[in-house]
This record gives sequence, C-alpha cells and structure tokens, in this order.
Amino acid sequence: MTPRVPGAALLAACLAALAGAHLAADAARLSAGIASRVFVVERNAGSLAVYDLADRRVIGRIEGLGNLQHAVMTFSRWLDFGYIATRSGRLTRIDLQSLERAGEVQTSKSSIDIAISQDGRFVATAEYAPGGVTILDARTLDVVRRIPGQFERDGQVHLSRVTGIVDAPGNRFVCVLIEGAEIWVIDASGAEPVLERRIPTAAAEPYDAMITPDGRYYVVAHLDSADVTVLDLDAREASPRVVSLREPGRAYDQGAPRKLPHLASWAVAQGSVFVPLVGEKRLAVLDRDTWAFKRSIELRGHPVYAVRAPGERHVWVTFSGEADDAFVQVVDVGSLEVVHTFRVGARIYHVEFTPRGSHALITANAEDTLFLVNARTYAIEDRETLRSPSGVFGLWRAFTMGL
Repeated sequence: MTPRVPGAALLAACLAALAGAHLAADAARLSAGIASRVFVVERNAGSLAVYDLADRRVIGRIEGLGNLQHAVMTFSRWLDFGYIATRSGRLTRIDLQSLERAGEVQTSKSSIDIAISQDGRFVATAEYAPGGVTILDARTLDVVRRIPGQFERDGQVHLSRVTGIVDAPGNRFVCVLIEGAEIWVIDASGAEPVLERRIPTAAAEPYDAMITPDGRYYVVAHLDSADVTVLDLDAREASPRVVSLREPGRAYDQGAPRKLPHLASWAVAQGSVFVPLVGEKRLAVLDRDTWAFKRSIELRGHPVYAVRAPGERHVWVTFSGEADDAFVQVVDVGSLEVVHTFRVGARIYHVEFTPRGSHALITANAEDTLFLVNARTYAIEDRETLRSPSGVFGLWRAFTMGL
C-alpha cells in the first residue's frame, strides 16, 4: 500500500525531482556539448575563458596559466585534451570535458608556438629561451626529445630562437630558426622524433612562418625585408625560393617593412594567397602555385589579419590604427574586390569562423568583448564581456592542418 504524502511534502518532492532532472540535463549537456566549446585567451589576465556556441554564454574559465602573450592553443584529434604554451615556457594540458587542468610541464624559459603531430602522439613547442624544440608525449606529458636550436657560424656553435612550428603531412613538424636562418623538418613518425632536414632560408633573420592549408608550402617571413622564403615540402630536393611581395611598377616612398604581420594572418583561398602588408593600405594577392604577384586590393587602413571564410568565397580583413581597428572589410575572392565594410569593436585581435562559416567569433581587446557575428548578414548576435580577450580557438582546429 502506497503511503500518503502531505501536499507540502509532495510538492517538495516534485520540486526536488525536477531540480534533479535539470541537474542531470546540465550534466548531460556538459558531457555532450563539447564540440560547441570555444577557448578565448584572456591575455593580460593569464586565463582562458570558455564560450559555448550552443548556449551562447561563457560556461567556465581556467585561471593562472601564466604569460599568454601570443599564446596558441591546439587540440588532440580525439578531443580529450587541449594544450596551451605560454611565453613563460609552461605547457598546460586542459581536460576538454571537465575544463580543468590535466597536467603542466615547464618546457623552457620562454616558448612561442605549439603543434600536435597528425597521429596525436606528440606535442612540440618552439622556444625562444634557451632556444630549440621540446617534444612531449601527448598522453603522459613526458619529454621525449629536446633538440637545441644549435647552428654553426664562423666556426662557432650558437643557440637560436625557434618559432613558426607547425604539423605537416607525413607526421612531421616544421619550424624555423631565427638567428640560425634555417628551416627544420622533424620526422615524428617513429618511436622517437628525429631531425630529418636542415634547410637554409633564402634570406637572413626569419622571424615567423606558416604552412598552406594543403600542407605543401612552408612560408617564412624575414626581418627588414619585403621578401619571403617559400619551401615546397613535396619536393624531393629542398629548394627554397625567394618571393617578393612588392607590386611590379609600384613606387614606394618607404623602405622595406620592418615586420610583416604574423604569417598566421595570411589567407589562402581559391588558389590565391592574401597578404596583409605593413605600412600600406592594401593586400598583396599572390598565385598559390607559382607565387607570382597577381594584384593589389586597396583597403581602408593598414591590414593586420586576412582570414579565409569556410567555402573560400570571402576573406575578412582587420586593421591597426585607432581610426580603423574596429572595422572589418570583406573581400570577394572571385572578383578580388572589397564588397562590404562593417564595424565591430575597438582593437580587433582575432577572427575565428565556425566550421561551416555561418558565424565569426571576433575579439575586441580595447572593449573587453567577444562578439558573435552572423557571417551572412554581418549582424552582431551575441556579445560577452571578457578580460583583455585575444586568441580564439575552436575545437574544430583539431581537424585542420597547421593549427
């Protein structure tokens, strides 16, 4: 016989059951909604904010990560862990389910870039101090190999800063030595990674690099130069070539740019490479196969980032300078013309498209805001207050080469 429950007690029991159901639903969402999570670097705060695209809200924060200047985050292909390297030389692993730290390793005194091997076994950091590459087991975080950034010049052995590390086809890492002026190709297909090739760059003082989305070309920028080194990773014989970013027949009032923007800011779409140029209000457009200059695209200000939208129909360009740094210009890849200009927020630091290109996540550092922008209508659909936001890293990067 079922005991009778007084009305107040029955109501309390029902409310408790409902609360339990909501908690269970929240727990299920926390477990099942992992693919909608986006990690945003809060640069000056030394933290990562976690934004959920499905719920359109900040659902967590990982604190105390150290110096996050130019911090980069990468993810395992199984989406169990994320990895972030800091300028203070610390690598932190994040559990993508619980949003908690899952281990830390001091890899160096100062690291600048991070990459994960295509098979997911190794994580590699490029380091400024003491200079070199540290490769770790992605599961245990044990150091598997340290490769000092040593090079020889005039009979002397020196240490070089290393930067621009990326994953490449064949389970390789590629990076560049700044003072050493060498490109390194590291084979990570065996039990222990080995330095496979050392290739001199075509010019001195390389300071940054990128790999094209198909994994074929590794492109290196040089200090005080309008030239870049392009290495075809598919070629049997390493033959780096010099590519000029200057427009033929154009008069230049200034000398060579001191520094091009970070090469991760270059967009590759429909056979063209879109290059932001320091000190000039234009993009240079190069042919992706021949690397010949195609044309310039005039812009409203000095470009910093050119970001390819999924589908490769458009490239979004952001700017420096207080008069322009809140704006985005949209370039049509087919016509190579600016087709739209809109304002988001002051000092845009990063643009990240969702995988199918429906939306873009944009950080406005001067306004401490993350914006969610409809990529078709350009309407701002959500905004979240964050602390000095900069880099934006969606979990879909786990399935993209070079990111």
